[in-house]
This record gives sequence, structure tokens and C-alpha cells, in this order.
Amino acid sequence: MKIDFTKIFNHFYVDVATLLPNILTSIIVFILFVIAGKLFFKIIGNRIQKKWKDSIISSFIAQAAKWVIYIFGVITALSILGFGGIAGSLMAGAGVSAIVFGFAFKDIGENFLSGIILALKRPFEIGDIIEVDGYKGNVKDLDLRTTHLRNVEGKDIYIPNSAIIKSTLINYTKDGNLRINFIIGIAPECSIDQTRDLILKYLASNKQILKDPRPNVLVKDLGEFTVDLQVLFWVDILVNKDLPDVYLGHSIRSKAITDIKDILDKNNIEMPSQVLEHKMYRDKTLQVNSSN
Repeated sequence: MKIDFTKIFNHFYVDVATLLPNILTSIIVFILFVIAGKLFFKIIGNRIQKKWKDSIISSFIAQAAKWVIYIFGVITALSILGFGGIAGSLMAGAGVSAIVFGFAFKDIGENFLSGIILALKRPFEIGDIIEVDGYKGNVKDLDLRTTHLRNVEGKDIYIPNSAIIKSTLINYTKDGNLRINFIIGIAPECSIDQTRDLILKYLASNKQILKDPRPNVLVKDLGEFTVDLQVLFWVDILVNKDLPDVYLGHSIRSKAITDIKDILDKNNIEMPSQVLEHKMYRDKTLQVNSSN
């Protein structure tokens, strides 16, 4: 039996030509839905943020709404192509599909639900400095799947939302106050009271150091070669929140150590130096032999 390929091609061409207007229409409709989703994400997201003054909630709602519009665009495009039955079946079988996709995309669903919890519970805000599993940085964004951090080295870190929910989260900027401490060792013969007064006077004069809670200087350890003093003071890191190189008070701490050392040097407060005693023992056997 001879197959008439010309006839088959003609039928195919006629079918494609008949469906071409629907194909073009469905493509245009889908593109319009995509544009509408992006516009909704920008315009509505900004309006929600202005009204609620909550960047996390506004961003998350805008993201979720954008993807809902995309899904409706796909369903509408399928209906125009004549696959309305498939679209209806997808909607009707949403329950079964949810179970199937739930197992297939467990991690995605888990991160999505975690993102909702983070958006509602709000353990941090956009711009806060947080630490999760050793990753530390400024919160730049929260989307449906990940939380975007940027650390002091300029590296962008994307942490799955589920990891944040399951792990211990440290928020350094919840109230803005951060305690900084360091140890200074002085020689045992130096006056502890004089050293303490000099350090406290400097801490009181430093405008970057908070006066309440009050700074303090404690005797940490008393050793054979050194007296260790612990210097404690508080800073408001919300002032430097947008400056990643100083956001944990590192520059303040470094300057305080440098200034205090200069002050102690000018007042003859010496740093400890280890004293080694070297004893020479003469061998008695050698003395006996030499006398003989």
C-alpha cells in the first residue's frame, strides 16, 4: 500500500493554518498576562509597602500574586487553543495534583510555606543583619523560595527559607544595641584603678559608644605575668546599618583598642612581658674529674 505523503502534508498544513489564529492569540494573551503580572508586582507591591510600611509582606504578596496571574495566563492560553478540557481537568484534579506535586517538589513546597511563615512572623526586616548557620549579612530580599543576604565581602548568599525556619537565627539589629568587648593586659606592677579610670574616661568621651548601658572595665584574670582587664561597652549599629564594613562595630572596636593603647602608653601603663629565669647547674661529676 502506497502512502500519499502529499495528502498527509496538505491535511497537516490545513490544520495548522486553521489553528494559526488561535495559536497567535494564545501567545499574545499569555504575553499580556506575563506583562500584567510584572506590572502588578511593581505597582501593587509598592502601594502595599507604602500603605503597610512592611517591605517583606509587600514583596511576598506581590510575588505570590504575580505567579497566580502567570498560572491564569497559562490556563487561558490553553483554553484559546482548544485545550479547555485539559485546563478544566487540571483545575478539577488540583487535589490529586497537589499530592503528586507535593511529593515531587517537597523542598520547593517546604520553602514556599516557610517563606509565608517568615513573612507573617517577621523575625527580621529587609536591611536587618542576621546570621543563620554561620552565614551572616544584610537581608536584601525575601522571595517565595530563598532569603537573599549580602555579607561584608560583597558576596550574595541565598539561604532556603526552610533552613531559616529550622535553624537558630541571630538578628543583630532587632533593637540596634550590640555589646562589644576585648581584653587588655597590663603589667602586674601597674595600678589597676588608674588603668580602669583612664579607660572609662576615654569610653565616656567617645561619641560612638553609648552612655546607657554604661561601659565597664572588669578584672578578668590575674596571672603571673599579666593582669587582664575586660573592656565592655555598647554601640548602636543601626546608625551604620548600611555600611557593611562597620556593621558589627568592628571599626569602632579597632579604634577603641588603638586609642586605649596610646592613652596607656602616654601614662606609663606598660603591657605585660614574660620573664624567663634561666638557671645554670654545674655538673658535680665534671668538678670531681677536674680536681683529680
